[in-house]
Amino acid sequence: MFFARGLFLAGIVWVLAGHPVIAQEAPLETSAHRAAVVYAGPGDSYRQLAVLRAGNAVQIIERNNIGNWLHVQEKDRNGFVKLDGWVMMGYLNHPAELRFSRLPVNTELADADLSTVRSRSLAALYAAPVISPISEAMREVYALGQQLGNHSDVVTKVGDSLTFNPMYLEPMSDARYDLGPYDYLEDALLYFGPSTAGGSAAARMALATYVIFDPMWADKTLCQPDEPPLDCEYRRKQPSVAFILFGPNDARHTTREKYTEQMDKIVSETLNRGIIPVLSTFSAHPDETYWQQSIELNLGLLDVAARYDVPLINLWAAARALPDYGLDIDKVHMKNSGFTYLKFSTGHESWYGTSLRNLLTLKMLDEIYHKIILEADS
Repeated sequence: MFFARGLFLAGIVWVLAGHPVIAQEAPLETSAHRAAVVYAGPGDSYRQLAVLRAGNAVQIIERNNIGNWLHVQEKDRNGFVKLDGWVMMGYLNHPAELRFSRLPVNTELADADLSTVRSRSLAALYAAPVISPISEAMREVYALGQQLGNHSDVVTKVGDSLTFNPMYLEPMSDARYDLGPYDYLEDALLYFGPSTAGGSAAARMALATYVIFDPMWADKTLCQPDEPPLDCEYRRKQPSVAFILFGPNDARHTTREKYTEQMDKIVSETLNRGIIPVLSTFSAHPDETYWQQSIELNLGLLDVAARYDVPLINLWAAARALPDYGLDIDKVHMKNSGFTYLKFSTGHESWYGTSLRNLLTLKMLDEIYHKIILEADS
């Protein structure tokens, strides 16, 4: 039986990602609202231990660095632990008093257990953390951006229809937000959220890496004559951060080499403007025609992120545990929850790909806010 090492210790203060975290006096109790697979760690690549039945009471011991996976324990009538492992947040009822700012974070377990992954290419994808560390180089990029007049509290998005989706990023501007237990993300939301309204000139249907520099693809109502979509968006917004995801369209029309070549150009242009580029892998369905090419492009993206030392969201890995990998019926686009504002109090991040992506995006913004912007201001 798996036992995580992190336990609640009354009165101990944990400092994580710039946040002081005061441990709760005792583990909170909750229950599963539906049957949930229990894993040996915070990810679907870990060994499956058992199934937690709906209605069964458990104690919440700790969380992963994001909060979408919780370490729980189920005890028998005598108080002995009979089940100990990790479940996705969305399968549990949320106690009103649950606040992730007060819940210890497990820092020992990786996001994936590579020993269970037989494919070399898939193991390489799983190996990348869901939320990459912020490099020292990004502090220099941010400083350059401030010299160039970029707005520290402005963020934008660049990509194809997955990113054009109004349910991605833009809901952060809605004041009706409901973070649920993810209270530690509120500072970043309040700082960046207002800038996310209105979409992006560099995100539209059918866009791909090989046309992002083509003025023919620019919105003529927003962009200047002969101005490519990427240049247009960066000129209009002057953001400090850009979330970039390309892939599904490229998988149908280009090679890994061409894809990485174009991503190199996008990242270089972004860095030269003093904008922090946050790259993202994309979810893919094994039954989809371009599954293997999607894996190749995602691997190429990891190379680009490593080459430039830029932040990376491994959406591909995070979405593996979701129903249909977080994808809609077409097996390409991410599934929406139907809410036009952020709503994490009902576990949507465990069921809908777009909700998960919004959570990971906000988590990355939280990292940038505390490790770059606040430090620069101080």
